Amino acid sequence: MFWILVAGILLIGFLFILAEILFVPGGVLGVLGILILLYGIYLPYGEGQTTGANITLAITLTLLSVSLFLAIRARTWRKVQLDKSIDSKVQKFDENSFNVGDKGVSVSRLNPMGTARFGDAYVEVTAFDGFIDEGVEVEIMKISKDKIIVKK
Repeated sequence: MFWILVAGILLIGFLFILAEILFVPGGVLGVLGILILLYGIYLPYGEGQTTGANITLAITLTLLSVSLFLAIRARTWRKVQLDKSIDSKVQKFDENSFNVGDKGVSVSRLNPMGTARFGDAYVEVTAFDGFIDEGVEVEIMKISKDKIIVKK
């Protein structure tokens, strides 16, 4: 029964360290996991079972070493990492098709960026001052390379 308790304490320590690495970075769970592991190693020594305590220490250090080796390998983290790339592009528009003073309607809320419609063209615009609600008439104030700035 005593060794089941020791094995359970060591398992909980390993789980805390694993949770630290994968889910909750910040150090708290990792430190708790190490402290729990140390307690699980100390417990047999405190009971006077030196041989069993040495075996527990050896097994724990072996498992930690193997876990560290597997974690450091580059291929291990490929299973966990996000490998998606963003393939969308910034919406380009022809600067010659819009002029300062053109009037349109905001299609989405501009806070401060959103979409507006000028004639049949839908473009991404930036509100000059504050927020502009949906359906409000807007006027082009300035056109730069890839930005249209509008006002109410």
